[in-house]
Amino acid sequence: MTIILVMETTSSCNSDYRYLLSTINYYYRSRQFGIGKIYAGSKSSLTKKDAQIKKEINSHTDESKVILCADYDDEFDPLNKEITNYCKNNGYELIWMNKNIENVYVGIKKAKNKNKISQDFLKKSDRFFRTADNLSEENPLIFEGTSNILVILNKYLPKK
Repeated sequence: MTIILVMETTSSCNSDYRYLLSTINYYYRSRQFGIGKIYAGSKSSLTKKDAQIKKEINSHTDESKVILCADYDDEFDPLNKEITNYCKNNGYELIWMNKNIENVYVGIKKAKNKNKISQDFLKKSDRFFRTADNLSEENPLIFEGTSNILVILNKYLPKK
């Protein structure tokens, strides 16, 4: 099994991937699966990565599951519906971060230096995960600071 993560971040920042990988490493058995990465660069580009997704799927010999990771931002953002429909129409999974990934993992609503914040988080991530109860919301769009990341990943990855 290979999970292909499509993220809003850029490859130079890599902040979203740091959070996702730290979650995967904490909760799931390592190297029982592969991880592919696609950096969209922005929320508006998440639904425009079809060629990259196809290429990534074709580069793996095992079963692949595409998982988009998006910041919810706010209920009036028209991109939320577009991303939801895109995932539904293509059979992809969707991890929501409400309002954004920094809000879920470190409680910051507007992050200026995402790269530094994610690096600082990694230094204390074990302490966060021991008490984290905000990562397994069935419907993370109701409560700010929550995500459905564990609900989605539990379907595909072997737990520790």
